[in-house]
Amino acid sequence: MPGDGPDDRADASEVLVPLVSAATVRIHSAQDGGRLLGSGFFIAPNWVLTCAHVALEGARPASAARGSGGSEQPAPSAPPVRVPSPARLAAAAHPPAPPHTPTRPGAHLAAPGAEGTGAGGTGHRVSIGYGEKTLSGVVEWSEPAAPVPGGSWPAPDLALIRLIDAVDHPCVWLTERTAKGYTTNQVAFFGWVPLDGENVSYTGRCTISGQLVAGSGGLLRLGNEDEMPHGLSGGPVVDLVRGEVIGVVKARRKGHDGGLAVGIQQLRRLPSGNGPEDDLYERVMTAHDLYHADQHDSVHGRDTTWTDAHSEIGAAAGRALTPGQRTRLLGLLAQLPPPVGARGVQDIVTEVRGAPVHGLPVAPRTWRDGLGLLYDLRRGTAELESVLRYAVQAATAPRVAAVDEAVERRLAQWAQETAAADVRLTRLFRTTLLTERRSRLRARELVPPVLPPHLAATAARTEALLEIIPRGWEPGRYDWRVCVVPPGGEVDCVAEDFRGTAFAELPVRLAEPLAEAFRRCDEPGYTATLQLALPGALVGFAADAWRLVPGGAALGAERPIVVRRTDPPVDEDPALAEERHTRWRALHRSAPAAVVLDCDESTAGPLPDDADLRLRPPQTLPVLCRSGDDAPEVLHALVRSGYAIALWRRDPLDRDALCADFHRGTARAVRAARTASGLPRELVALRAKVAAGMPETFWSSGLTLLYDDPTRPLPGTDELLETP
Repeated sequence: MPGDGPDDRADASEVLVPLVSAATVRIHSAQDGGRLLGSGFFIAPNWVLTCAHVALEGARPASAARGSGGSEQPAPSAPPVRVPSPARLAAAAHPPAPPHTPTRPGAHLAAPGAEGTGAGGTGHRVSIGYGEKTLSGVVEWSEPAAPVPGGSWPAPDLALIRLIDAVDHPCVWLTERTAKGYTTNQVAFFGWVPLDGENVSYTGRCTISGQLVAGSGGLLRLGNEDEMPHGLSGGPVVDLVRGEVIGVVKARRKGHDGGLAVGIQQLRRLPSGNGPEDDLYERVMTAHDLYHADQHDSVHGRDTTWTDAHSEIGAAAGRALTPGQRTRLLGLLAQLPPPVGARGVQDIVTEVRGAPVHGLPVAPRTWRDGLGLLYDLRRGTAELESVLRYAVQAATAPRVAAVDEAVERRLAQWAQETAAADVRLTRLFRTTLLTERRSRLRARELVPPVLPPHLAATAARTEALLEIIPRGWEPGRYDWRVCVVPPGGEVDCVAEDFRGTAFAELPVRLAEPLAEAFRRCDEPGYTATLQLALPGALVGFAADAWRLVPGGAALGAERPIVVRRTDPPVDEDPALAEERHTRWRALHRSAPAAVVLDCDESTAGPLPDDADLRLRPPQTLPVLCRSGDDAPEVLHALVRSGYAIALWRRDPLDRDALCADFHRGTARAVRAARTASGLPRELVALRAKVAAGMPETFWSSGLTLLYDDPTRPLPGTDELLETP
């Protein structure tokens, strides 16, 4: 039976407290000497959830009067980009307060994290204390954006902070349940409090004594079983039986124990935007579920995961799914394109439950929200059957974005295998499950996308060329040449320098020649590609990180940059030269198949031998995840085996680092590009998002493209050039 028996359960505190404490952070004022304002917690990689009154109190400019509407707009920032040293170039509607719990200043209910008023809204910087580190963050969303007249912060009183400083950190498990009534289980609350001049981690225990649903505020009344000191606002509230975060501490009763929390479902009030990339809730919840799925799937980690914890405390006892099944299902659902609106989720839930769901304070928005509506049906196998049918329907639902058929197949296969492994489910049900999937696919009329003519065969355009030539007798200095390369005709040399330029001086020396080359190449609506021509040993050259204009954007975030090798192997075998042309044409006429060649489930592996590489289909697009410092040799082997296009991670990866995000991300980017011709501009979009600090694109930092067009050979050193 799924779940653990009561006798097998570990003490929830021993298991859960370390996990939650590790993910709970401090929110500090940027002024007043870094005064502690409250707490927060990581809910997804590089995302912190806290209270609005905490985040915006900390974000108030030093010159703003208390309660003013002043704001401080931060300059755009990005996670640090590592530029290799010369020695490493080769690698390189608020509800009124209830009469008995007023929230106005001077009343007996006060915010434990920040007493008084703050000012602000989104776009403000905040300071976050994580362990011994002090991190910078930006408030991406808050509701409300400022206190109401009188100084109170009405529900939901939540804020979402995006880290500017990228850092590895753990994340809590957020409940996916959409509860109309809340648990009577004991809960724990976490945060940081000041004590004797220091900030110390704090954990308390209580129960949920009631719920306030006026105006869909989703407020939970915390019982008075324990003290709630100043500083806890914004910290997580954890159900100790189910092992999941269900709320955020909002307020404490001044002079009394107990207080208020905000239900985690209030995050569904995040703005939806104009598409999946603008839907902040979708983005954060996807990152949350993929984080936990990757942690569960990893064979390298020794630390306890949240899935491990759910098993140890018996959180799945009597439930339809084991903790591992639940984690994997949520991870698969997170990889699907989002549902077509909240109505789409509710319609599927209604169909598989056999009855509509009423009385929801906040509508479900994602596939994980819909799954949470299927728990606790308590009718024999009804819960499991509903979950499996829901998975199949999610995998065959209408789409508003490109379909990853492989993920859909894996989700459908998961449902079939789970049904087959449970002796309580009949063969008739398994047959019905398969029939339902087939009929829904036919109804959706799923057909492979037809490539538009302009993508199937893209005409060559004028491009810029930067050739870097190392001076073997003078390490750390380089010759260079900047040219304009038209589709046909003579190459136009803009500038060159063969006197040896130090690595650190290259961006300054090349700024004007490159700007001139771009002026000659760019057209209205067309930003020319920069071909970066390098010997194999310098393929880690990070020109995409250069800023040619002081304070400007990184070069790779504004225009396509592709790497070309100046020392490709000589094609003595005409058959191999033809193979290279065949693969090039195939990748530009049909959808590439991205294949990671040097990594299997976060474990580095050797590159296939030349014979294996040459036997692979022409549509194969090699992806390198773990090669790191060995990239020059590995890329040489690929070129030698007939490949002219490849994607690889420029910076070396730690041995035990998880890389599922990189695998998923590269596959998604290749699908979005449609053909190889779209890859250079897909990388521009990714680099721009990294520069804008979009956490779910951080996997692509250092992603580099080998794009060595065999139909447009590089100019030789003996080729006649026009004078600059």
